[in-house]
Amino acid sequence: MTAPGLAGALLAAILLSAPRLPAAAPEPAPCKRFESLLAAGVARADTPAPRADDRGVDILSYDLELTLDPTPGPAAGVVALTGQVAIGLRALRADVDTLVLDLVPQLTCDLATLRGAPLETLRVGEELHVVVPGGLSTTSPDTVTIHWQGRPPRHGNLYVGLMYRRDDNGTPADPVDDTPFLFSISEPWTAHAWWPCKDHPADKALVFLAATVPADLQVVANGTLEAVTDGPPGWRRYAWRERYPLPTYLVSVAASRYESWHEDCRPPQAAAVPLEFHAIVRDRAAGEVLLGRTCAMMAFMTGLLGDYPFAGEKYAQVEVVWGGAMEHTTATSIGQFMFTGDRRFEQVVLHELAHQWFGDSLTPADWPDIWLNEGFATYAEALWLEHSEGPDAMQGFLRLIGPGRHPALFAGEGTLAQPSPVLPNTLVYDKGAWVLHMLRGIIGDEAFFAFLRDYANDPQLVQGSVDTPVMIAHAEAAAGRDLGSFFAGWLETDAVPVLSLELLRASPGAATGGQARVRLRQHQDHLLVVPVPLRLHTAAGDVAVTAVLERTVQDISWTTLARVDSVSVDPARITLARWTDAPPPPLLVRGPWPNPAGTAGADFDIALRTTSPVTVRIHDARGRLAGQVPLGLLPATRPDESPPRWRWQPGHGSDALPAGLYWFSFEADGARAVRAVTFVR
Repeated sequence: MTAPGLAGALLAAILLSAPRLPAAAPEPAPCKRFESLLAAGVARADTPAPRADDRGVDILSYDLELTLDPTPGPAAGVVALTGQVAIGLRALRADVDTLVLDLVPQLTCDLATLRGAPLETLRVGEELHVVVPGGLSTTSPDTVTIHWQGRPPRHGNLYVGLMYRRDDNGTPADPVDDTPFLFSISEPWTAHAWWPCKDHPADKALVFLAATVPADLQVVANGTLEAVTDGPPGWRRYAWRERYPLPTYLVSVAASRYESWHEDCRPPQAAAVPLEFHAIVRDRAAGEVLLGRTCAMMAFMTGLLGDYPFAGEKYAQVEVVWGGAMEHTTATSIGQFMFTGDRRFEQVVLHELAHQWFGDSLTPADWPDIWLNEGFATYAEALWLEHSEGPDAMQGFLRLIGPGRHPALFAGEGTLAQPSPVLPNTLVYDKGAWVLHMLRGIIGDEAFFAFLRDYANDPQLVQGSVDTPVMIAHAEAAAGRDLGSFFAGWLETDAVPVLSLELLRASPGAATGGQARVRLRQHQDHLLVVPVPLRLHTAAGDVAVTAVLERTVQDISWTTLARVDSVSVDPARITLARWTDAPPPPLLVRGPWPNPAGTAGADFDIALRTTSPVTVRIHDARGRLAGQVPLGLLPATRPDESPPRWRWQPGHGSDALPAGLYWFSFEADGARAVRAVTFVR
């Protein structure tokens, strides 16, 4: 996904500077934009994820039959939906007598059946419980059919779902020529806002989707178009089938008055891929510019990773009226605001294409591993820039998504191992990409690119689920070494390297050469593995080298063919580190101590660059606000003094918090730091 959440000029202005908007609670540290979105009602921060357990069933397939009516109703931007879904499934245990599906309460379940017999249904929050007398079969697949209808609500952290928008064709006062758009956006867990499903990414299933829409509209969905048939007068039915298993959040339907064009893309090192492009007539010319290098990008990605993972199917890009882009499998949705007539949003095209490998084929087994989607797709952007424009362009991109967007170098934004929120969150995009770049620096280009290709093509992973340990195992296999310390430091903490360098020797060595010897030291509390680019300035020219700092203090030497005159540290400014003479971050929180914390509470040290008021917001593991504590004005911390310490004391009686995982979001003058506390009683 790229840049969800806004509309119109505000959206474009924000996305040009920060194309991944944060949302959900607690909010990531540097993103004041999110606060304005919450205040405006564009985003929310309290939508819990559906349950993550297997529910005792394996979903095999969804056969969806939808009728989508854009006739204006009581709420603007809402589709009238009538649907039927036949859910193929198999019980994982013998005692499964209730099928637990996700479906928002705003949609009405009219009927549930199994083998033609009606079943009792119960509503529990956003779940639909289907009671199956005698239980589901563990030996042969069953099919439960659900009939439902209603007007799907805007749902989730960014109020998405199955949406209806109109394009005014440049004449907002004349609705007669307006172009309707019906389309779905479901990431991360909004599929159940428009159809009953098991809304969790680990359970991928085959999908057939037929949509009946007004006859002047064309429907684009996942997979292959099997049939277009006339329905009742004024209506037309489009039937699409995806032959590869999908997670629910990647199931897509989009309908408008599209003008379509095609390209037979033949990458030089891979199988041909039919490309499809769908835009309204007014935006076709702009679309041809924005999407014009898709085949070149496909050639780049297949050269990097191997064949397009959905062999025999198209790769389509479809215009929708939404503030972002979404990597729906074989049918990426592209927001209309990107159709500008130039290539300013071309990076988004590459990002979403990269997701066909990282996210669509290799899908995270659970949402905390979302960085495996977004970090890999974001680093693919960097690699494309390196390929198409050269190393300077790639380095500029890395500086933008590192210190440019995150002046504290991700300190206080939480960890990639447990991001909060899951999405949207710039951490999983930007730090995820930086972790891959540092991995490349440590293991070298040959091993790194072998890792990418092997990971993307592992037959045990392709079209399945992945998690971070599986990815690490592939990286270690390519590197031929243990990388546990590297990944633990960068994924499980928000520590930032604080480095210093001392030149021990820059002098003639052997009769025909020279030698450089440096001492690198890291000063932060948590030891990290850090690649540090250096440039040795010799009588024969500059020599680029990389020092891999793995200990607190490390002496490293190089012998050169000519006399070494001096050494430059990180000349391109692409090390994710602070040097000892750099200013401190605006907000740094250490702790909690102890963790897990009992009824006595936990301590935090709060260091500020300038005197500022501090507020702490406490959210539970499902993102709900559990408490808010204003700490008042806290003083700035000088380098030679200890920061103020705050003790959190859990409430008692009616104010008591239940045991569990809580996220503490510290906010001060636009900066934010997030800490996790496990509370036990």
